[in-house]
Amino acid sequence: MVTALRPGRGGFLRPFGCGWFIREFLLGHGPEGSPTIAPELGAPVQDIFYCYKEALHRSWADDVVAREDEERAKRGLPIYTEDEYAERLDWYFRRIPYKLVKSRYHSFQRYFHLLKQLEWVEFTGKEMRSGPQDSMRDHPAASPRRFYRLSRKGIEASDDDWSNPQRVLYPKIGGVPIKEYLGEKRKERKYRRPRRERFLRPTTAGMFIRDYLLGLGPEGTPKIDPDQGDYAERIFFHYKEMLRSAYARDAVAMENGEREIRHQPPYTSDEYAERLEWHRQRIPYKLHRARYQSFYRYFHWLKQLGWIRRTGKEDPSYIQQNSPSAPPCVYYRLSSRGKRATRLQWYRPQLTLYPQFSLEYFAQKNSERKQR
Repeated sequence: MVTALRPGRGGFLRPFGCGWFIREFLLGHGPEGSPTIAPELGAPVQDIFYCYKEALHRSWADDVVAREDEERAKRGLPIYTEDEYAERLDWYFRRIPYKLVKSRYHSFQRYFHLLKQLEWVEFTGKEMRSGPQDSMRDHPAASPRRFYRLSRKGIEASDDDWSNPQRVLYPKIGGVPIKEYLGEKRKERKYRRPRRERFLRPTTAGMFIRDYLLGLGPEGTPKIDPDQGDYAERIFFHYKEMLRSAYARDAVAMENGEREIRHQPPYTSDEYAERLEWHRQRIPYKLHRARYQSFYRYFHWLKQLGWIRRTGKEDPSYIQQNSPSAPPCVYYRLSSRGKRATRLQWYRPQLTLYPQFSLEYFAQKNSERKQR
């Protein structure tokens, strides 16, 4: 495994863990300046996540101002007064992008699911309408906001267990203790300097899904039977592999361009293939920012539009080995409506599904983001 960038020195560490925050929040202690709730009433997962992100941002801003104070002391300047400190803290807090701290809702939801599997949290029975239910007019796929509280098991669990619920739920992986397993995985990591150049994707997710399900084998991917179709997880895997191959081709083409500038002969066919494989093996799986959660949401839009449909075939999924109630791998193929859809519609299915989100809307949002 190759990581694109070695972790920089002097970064900000998280002052508290996700598990500790959830426990303290549901206990009604209001950790790190978050709101205080009634423990018996609980709170929705979405609200807990929002308060967790806000607490991380406050902690990050506090670290920045503390470093500024240290720099001022080194230069012989007076440190901030209490009012100045509060003003600088608020200044940084309001300018931190929401996604600066790398906690994503999908990861938080998965973490919370571990707590439900351990029976450390329990559903209170209370529900509220969610934003998707209001915007999609009671779409059956939209779920309400469910309130959760700590169970007796969660209250009695130790601080060490709350610091790593995954270790409690899965003490071994493949028969190896999880601590030893993760230690061996860390030893496999290597680092390399990132390139400054940015490579564009050769095709969008929508165009790739369409061509793949048509059996065209886009960008060197396997050709499938259009009538049999394929399941979303495998389509996503081939999509990521396609992006990695395209990145490797661009990297070797750039090397050839640099050789030409230095008046060196370009790579031969054997050298080209060797360099291509060299780059491809060293590209991290997460180099490109396509995540399965985003891809799955994209795939859901295609189902809502009726552009893909089930074939009736299913395969056992990997998750079912640990959780038999987990869903299987469901095969999908293009519908007649999907085949009739234009290339422009496949390029941006979101605009077809939600016409109120026009290109001008996104352009305005991007402009506002740049101004901030």
